[in-house]
Parts: sequence; C-alpha cells; structure tokens
Amino acid sequence: MLAVQPQQAKAGDEVTVSGFSYTKTAVVRFGSLDGPELARLEPTSNNDIGGTVRIPPETPPGRYILFAMHQNEQGKPTRFPGRAAVVISGPGGPPLGVETDLNIEPRPQGVLEGESVSTGNLFLAAIATVGVASLLVGIVVVIAAARRRRVSDGISA
Repeated sequence: MLAVQPQQAKAGDEVTVSGFSYTKTAVVRFGSLDGPELARLEPTSNNDIGGTVRIPPETPPGRYILFAMHQNEQGKPTRFPGRAAVVISGPGGPPLGVETDLNIEPRPQGVLEGESVSTGNLFLAAIATVGVASLLVGIVVVIAAARRRRVSDGISA
C-alpha cells in the first residue's frame, strides 16, 4: 500500500509518500517499475515507510504512478509493488480531462474485485454435500443389514 500527498503537484515539487507492509528498504520509482529512482526509504519497526520525494523537473503535465517496492540485486521487484497516483500540472493547472481531486480507494492486496462465489457454485456445493451424505447413509445401511444377516444366521443354525 502506498499513498502520496498532495495528489497534485508541479514538475520539480516535493511530495510526501507513505506506506505500510515493507519489511526492508523500499525503492520509490516514478512512472514505471524501471522509471527514475526517487528515493530509498527504510521501514520503521512497524514496517511503515515515509518520506519526501521530488518529482522529476522535466515531467510533462499528466497523471503518473509512483511505485514503492522491494528489489533484488538486479533491480527487479521481489513482490507486488505499492502504487499511488499523482497528477502533474503545468503552469495553467491540471491537464484537461484529469480530475483535480483524485479519490483513489486503496484495495488491500489479495482482495478480489468481484465476488468469486456465485449461485451456481453454491448449488454445486450443495449437490456434492447431499451426495456425500447419501453415500455415508448407504454405507451404514449395508453394514447394518450385513450384521442382521449374520445374527439371524447364527440363531437359526
């Protein structure tokens, strides 16, 4: 998880980034996973990171993503990176078509965007449960019938 404040800045401005769930040094990159490195942030004892980064001065207006990630020796991410959007505005304000207030709702890693359980899946699970229960009842009935037969054979002999 990564957050940036303010969410709108100009090229060359400093913004504050913060995040959690970082167990080792987090590398903050601009624009892409192999974009310019803006900072290396050390986690706290709670695995939180925080610090200021400077937007590259030559950045044209537009919407960009900041990435914070753990990296291996080759500079490749070793886990899914945290991301935060920032709008870089020019002298006249934000670019056309970009909202001035980005309401980005963070989504915890591993949470599905849609429901994975449908009515059809529940129906199939119910049928499977009934099938297993029927099998168990059938086994009990066969065992009980076999015991009765043995007992009745023993009495009549």
